[in-house]
Amino acid sequence: MSIPSSVLRISAIMAIAWSAAGCATGEQSTGLAQASTTGATQLNLKKGQYLSVTISEAKTSEEATKARLNYYKTGYPLGAEYGLRREAALTVDNAIISDYKPTGVLFFSYPDKQSADGLAANPDWAAVKATRPDIWNELKIFSAETTEDMAITFDPDKSYTLVVAWKKDGGADGYEKYLSGIEPAVARAGGRFIYKMYNPQLESNKASEPAPSQLTFVEWDSLDGFTKVRASAEYQASVSFFQSGVSKIEFYRMSARK
Repeated sequence: MSIPSSVLRISAIMAIAWSAAGCATGEQSTGLAQASTTGATQLNLKKGQYLSVTISEAKTSEEATKARLNYYKTGYPLGAEYGLRREAALTVDNAIISDYKPTGVLFFSYPDKQSADGLAANPDWAAVKATRPDIWNELKIFSAETTEDMAITFDPDKSYTLVVAWKKDGGADGYEKYLSGIEPAVARAGGRFIYKMYNPQLESNKASEPAPSQLTFVEWDSLDGFTKVRASAEYQASVSFFQSGVSKIEFYRMSARK
């Protein structure tokens, strides 16, 4: 897979988009959270739990809204039988690099992967999943086992970014070199890596879409954090590793719901 122009021009794209004002969350993200408590800011998981990160762009028609509410009404109780739990939520303020416009990122957990597999094998769940195309223009669910205990608090006064990366065949270590290379600059700019999900399973409404290699979440003290990183010597020394190691990315700026 060749590196798309959006990746090769990442420095300029990120700099322009980062400085833009965040968009309003609007009706889509409100509907996304209606079936559960909003304002959740804690993500506390034990090693071995199965974490799912859901990113979606909801349809806004009256029919889609009704279908979404029925999805939650039917799906959540069924999922709860297998330990499914809604953990936390972030608002997508800016889809900096993306081919769709999600408005929310939701975190769900299971006690373990076997519990998630049990729900997936339930024939009643198949009927619930079949309604997803009626509800979302785009839906991606990234899932993986947690490899250590997690205790993350999403602060409404902080900014968050998520990069979904598909590594390039033959250059897989380039992305890790890039991340480790810029880490000192990230710290100086008021940022910190808070979670990396490696080799997640992907559920998508595009059946042939390949799963990404990594999800990387960063917390920032201010909106100009990445702009400062981009101006650093570490970034200039490391960006070539990014370009040689990554074939595609999605990049989002997010905030905790107040």
